[in-house]
Amino acid sequence: MDSLGERIVYYRKRVNLRQKDLAAAVGISPSVLNYYEKDKREPTALVLANLAEALNVTGDALLGLEHPDLVAQNKNEFQTLHAIRNLNRLGQKIALDFITSLAKAPKYSEKESL
Repeated sequence: MDSLGERIVYYRKRVNLRQKDLAAAVGISPSVLNYYEKDKREPTALVLANLAEALNVTGDALLGLEHPDLVAQNKNEFQTLHAIRNLNRLGQKIALDFITSLAKAPKYSEKESL
């Protein structure tokens, strides 16, 4: 994924959105989104921010500054990552310890759609 357009397509498919659905969520036409995905046009900063929000990724992820595997898979993961990033090192360690203990409990570790 070298280009912004390729990243938009990648993240759109990752969250199972069709072009027209993503375009509607962002407030642009599907044809404009198609131009972005084919790297024929570049979105404004506001549209980029709206794309990132609709795709549950950061602007940095869309710009290729974050590794795609480290990007949230859904809205809950996205919100959790942002909450953790706002903690200091001690808070992050406590959060990690808590999340690790939750992951060991079958009640909380089973995959289910939220």
